[in-house]
Amino acid sequence: MISIPDKVPRKKRIVLGPLSRKLLQLSKWDITGEFPNYKKIILIGAPHTANRDAWYALLAILALDLKINFFGAKWIFTRLPSLYTFSKDVDRLGIPWPLGWLQKIILLKLGGIPVYRNKSKGLIKGAIEEFSKIDEYVLCIAPEAGTEQVKKFRSGFYYLAKELNIPYLPVELDFKNRRFHVQKEQFVTKSFEEESEKIISLFEGVNGALREFTMLEETEQTD
Repeated sequence: MISIPDKVPRKKRIVLGPLSRKLLQLSKWDITGEFPNYKKIILIGAPHTANRDAWYALLAILALDLKINFFGAKWIFTRLPSLYTFSKDVDRLGIPWPLGWLQKIILLKLGGIPVYRNKSKGLIKGAIEEFSKIDEYVLCIAPEAGTEQVKKFRSGFYYLAKELNIPYLPVELDFKNRRFHVQKEQFVTKSFEEESEKIISLFEGVNGALREFTMLEETEQTD
């Protein structure tokens, strides 16, 4: 288990902290690497291949007593994950259940920020404006956006890191070695496409819950 430097936002959890550390230990999961000492930073985790990634990520965050914020599809705040899709509305996926109200309270208290995917235009611009007013934060983002294999990352983390002038920290969700591995922090110095290529190379070959990290090949358009 790694240690967290003094500038990084923390939230001491008297019960959930020790409990999460014990659950990680029983699950034979570890957190390796070195966490940099910044009071503002973006964590990008990959590969994101299954809903259970969120469970282990939550345990890691609680175990480290990190104070975090994260974006999540609106439905995950009140509904249970499902293998089947019952609605074509991307904001109404999953299965509703009686304790959805409690689920929402818990996720909001953990730092969750609901994203209405049907109305996501302007989300990043608004987020930049809001986070520019905050003195310290650890913002967690899954650049693949979902569990499906994709051809490219979503650009949100890039523009947030660039406009807020803060580092982003690649974190491996390594199911093969049962660990979260914290890599070296990075600063945006290139275009989104070039920065993405750099990050893809950092995650290349990491085994997620369901598959190894790799991007789908771009297919050429023919007339």
